Amino acid sequence: MKTILKTVTLTTLLSSSSLFGGGDIAPAVVPVPIVQADPNPFYVGVGLLWAGVSRDCSTAGCPDVRLKDSTWGGIIRAGWEYNQYVGIEGRALKATIDSDWGETTHYGIFLKPRYPVSEKVNIYGLLGYGHTEIDTDCTAIYDTYKYDGFSYGIGLEYDLSDTEDDRLEGTYDRPFDGHMDQERKWGLWIDYQNLMNNEGPANFKSNIVTFGITYDF
Repeated sequence: MKTILKTVTLTTLLSSSSLFGGGDIAPAVVPVPIVQADPNPFYVGVGLLWAGVSRDCSTAGCPDVRLKDSTWGGIIRAGWEYNQYVGIEGRALKATIDSDWGETTHYGIFLKPRYPVSEKVNIYGLLGYGHTEIDTDCTAIYDTYKYDGFSYGIGLEYDLSDTEDDRLEGTYDRPFDGHMDQERKWGLWIDYQNLMNNEGPANFKSNIVTFGITYDF
C-alpha cells in the first residue's frame, strides 16, 4: 500500500513540474473594441477683413475722377467639407471701420475646391454667387450700389491641432487621410476675394483680404 501511495505522489509531483516548468503563464489578452468615429465635416469661423473699393466719379468742374477707399471690418463663415478636395461655404461680412466714403456689405454661398499641400495646410478656391452693397457717402455723392453675381477667391488654411490624436478620436469609418477634412478643433485662414469688377455705370471695383480663426467640430 505504501508503495502505491509513493508511486501516486511521485507521479503527481512530476506532472506538476511538467505543467509549470516553462515559467509564468501569460494572462489572456482581451481585445479592445474599436470605436468607429464619423468625422464631422461642419466648421465655423470668425475674422477680420480689409476691403478696397473704387469707382468713377464725375462732379462739376472735376470730371472723370476715380475715387478709391479702404476700410476694415469683420467676417463670419460656415462650411461643410465633403472630403479633402471639395466643400461648400457661406460667408457674410461688413466693412465700415475707418471709411472715408465707401462702406461694403457682402454675403454669398461658394463652392470650395481644395487641395492639401501638406498634412497641416490646404490651399483652396472660392467660386460662387454673392450679394454686395457699396454705400457711397462723399461730398457730391450719396448712393448705394447693389450687385448680385459671380464672386471668386483663393486662400490658405492651417490646422492648429498638435498631433494626429487631436484630429483623430477613435477610428474613422473610412481610412484617415491625414489631411484637414478630418481635423478637429482650431485652425487659421487667410484669403483674397474679388466681390465685383467694373460693375454699374460708375465701374465699381471691390475686393477684400480676410483672415481669422476656425473651429472644426
